[in-house]
Amino acid sequence: MRYLGWKRGPKWGYYVEGANVDREKVVSDAKELLSRAKKGDVWTAPNGIKHIPIVVDNAVVGKLWKDVDLKDLEVGNYWAAKFGVNVELVKDKEVVGMLYFAL
Repeated sequence: MRYLGWKRGPKWGYYVEGANVDREKVVSDAKELLSRAKKGDVWTAPNGIKHIPIVVDNAVVGKLWKDVDLKDLEVGNYWAAKFGVNVELVKDKEVVGMLYFAL
């Protein structure tokens, strides 16, 4: 059995080397999660970037950097991370947020 260790990933996160995640499952799970989601309270980081939490059942499952309608988002790239899957949220070919969930 090949060892699947943690490696450095995008934005100083981690990804699982050699992990295969089915795109159809990621897309369907992300859309289902977004259908139940609502936006949390907007806050601005010291560097001026706005953060809008994506909340499902009082748990933060992602964040937006632009105030867009959750129904207009598409699933972009994704990768297997330390505790699940990180998914880019895209609107008009621009990444406007991230979604995090376990498969």
